[in-house]
Amino acid sequence: MTKKRSQPHQHTKEHIRVMEETVQAIGGTLNATYKAMAANMERSMQMAASMNSMMEQYLCRSIDIETFVKGTEHSSDISLQLTLSNNSNLPVPKCTLKLFVNTPEENKTVPFDVEVESRPIVEEQEQEHKVEMKKQEKRDYQIIQKNFTLAPAGKLKWNLTLEIKQVRQFNGTIQLAFPSIGTGKPMDIKHVFGIYLIHRCRREWVKTHNEKVAMSVACNYDGGFLRSFFRVPHDEGIVQGSAFSLSVAGHRILLIVNKVVGSDVELLVHMLGARFPKEEVVEEILLELDMYSRNYTTRDNLLIPSPMV
Repeated sequence: MTKKRSQPHQHTKEHIRVMEETVQAIGGTLNATYKAMAANMERSMQMAASMNSMMEQYLCRSIDIETFVKGTEHSSDISLQLTLSNNSNLPVPKCTLKLFVNTPEENKTVPFDVEVESRPIVEEQEQEHKVEMKKQEKRDYQIIQKNFTLAPAGKLKWNLTLEIKQVRQFNGTIQLAFPSIGTGKPMDIKHVFGIYLIHRCRREWVKTHNEKVAMSVACNYDGGFLRSFFRVPHDEGIVQGSAFSLSVAGHRILLIVNKVVGSDVELLVHMLGARFPKEEVVEEILLELDMYSRNYTTRDNLLIPSPMV
């Protein structure tokens, strides 16, 4: 009697089928693992981007730019005090500070000169990029300082003098540019402020005047405001016949004291000079003086100028 022998090819097929199923199972597991890894990586990247965005927003909200504008004593130049404050616990390296001057209506940049009267002593990352703080050539903007670090909880101050040839209202823009701490992408913070005609005027008070007053317009102001704004000596009184003067670029507006009732002073507006400005310029100066008087406080900083719109 002969024994039946098993067919070898049947065992082989079974082995191949089992191997195929195993490979498919391993492939499915690897595919699922790769998908999970890709999803985790994408989530990690999103979290990192979200954290960078939050850190950038936090840093931008933590940096304050303050400006205080006033006229200079003996010219139509403008004095600008600039303060940068970092209220965060993070340093801001590689900062560049720029100043722009624009027209309020068309938002066109105008050329100007700037002289830095004083600046803070700060660490600069690249000495070859140090900017000499002298008068610079006229262009659309001026670099105030470059490649410095704004320290955590730090405060830096600059005192600038601006010379603008045109006599009209302008907006100034301070731009602080720096790279993102997380991504290195360029970031900037801007602060816009007003440069008014009255900032350009030389202010004077005289006890008596010899001008012949013809047609004039009357206006009223608080005596305390006039004393502070025109720097009337404390031992002098504002009396009838005295006068206040606003001069700019060869033009002069004389405000003659006509009547004093308590703290209220009535002034007669009188225009002088062969180069008398256009009516709208006079109106703007008087409107600005009125704005200052309405925002008058006993402090020297009568008004923090807001940008013109």
